[in-house]
Amino acid sequence: MLNFQNTINLEEYINYLEKRYVAEILNDQEIINQVTYLEPEVVECDEKDDSTELPQVTHNEALNAIHLLELYFIQQDLSDAAYTEHDSALLKLFGLVRKFWTASFKQLTMETFFEPVM
Repeated sequence: MLNFQNTINLEEYINYLEKRYVAEILNDQEIINQVTYLEPEVVECDEKDDSTELPQVTHNEALNAIHLLELYFIQQDLSDAAYTEHDSALLKLFGLVRKFWTASFKQLTMETFFEPVM
């Protein structure tokens, strides 16, 4: 005999379509919660990890922060030389973030994809 967990008898099998089994229908939020729920990783190391992970910052958040700094410097009573110096530094930062953003669109090679993250 096979050991199935949910066995049904022959009569139930033959008349299966006549029975109505009610299944729970999840709403959108419940589906999102189940899909995005991550189980905490189990650390099997004797040492406790006291380090804290840095929060992920998106490219758009970085660009918005640079724009916010630009508005801050405009509001300050800076000399033209100081404003130009800050403006050039912000332009360099803006260029770097845009370069990272553009690079993120490139398709990864197989070697890069499977490369371990350190």
